[in-house]
Amino acid sequence: MCGFIEFRKSSVKATSLFQELQLDSDQPLPLFRDNLGSGPATSIDIIISREGERIPVAAIWWLLLDENLKPSRYTSFNTRADKLKVRNSAGYQLFRKSRCIVPATGIVEGEGAKKDRKYHFIEPQHTAFALGGLFKEWRNRATAEIVYSCSVITLPPHSTWQGIHSKSTPLFLPHSDQTIIDKWLDPAFNQVGEFERLLFPYFRDTLLATPVDKPMSRNAMGETFII
Repeated sequence: MCGFIEFRKSSVKATSLFQELQLDSDQPLPLFRDNLGSGPATSIDIIISREGERIPVAAIWWLLLDENLKPSRYTSFNTRADKLKVRNSAGYQLFRKSRCIVPATGIVEGEGAKKDRKYHFIEPQHTAFALGGLFKEWRNRATAEIVYSCSVITLPPHSTWQGIHSKSTPLFLPHSDQTIIDKWLDPAFNQVGEFERLLFPYFRDTLLATPVDKPMSRNAMGETFII
């Protein structure tokens, strides 16, 4: 699972991602912010498409909200890829019309029982991650304000991911492939069979993994190694 996200807007890796996604990094500064650590149920930035334009919006990292637009009791910060084909699942329809990109300069994964869990900070070597996600729009009945929620799609574990997180890996989108990114963000594109090849664990960049103490503090507990 992906349970902690870092996004350093001012980093070279973020700038590289902005360029590949054809986003103006100077324009969306109120939303794209230096987020030094977000866990589930907090606010993160996502990229969606509106009228053919890629735009950033703030979203609650928890797909299902309650009537007060707070994270519901149903855990939904991740959506398993196999659930995308289940008609009555929360992600089935959203996968066909409400896909997003979750930018991240690093993520934290944990392995093991809670009291003995070992954490690794994972970062790309060159360009920030474009995590594949789903989003949902909600309307505040009192203010008519639109509130967004989101989740990160998770895949089976990668063969080299053992010891990092043995149950799953996030969906890393091919951010340099404009054809795929255009289709992924297009709410009118529902031929999701074309995304089938994305739903297998694959790393788009060399990954750097550092053992850390906890997700928020991320103090190094060992040497960085390459995945």
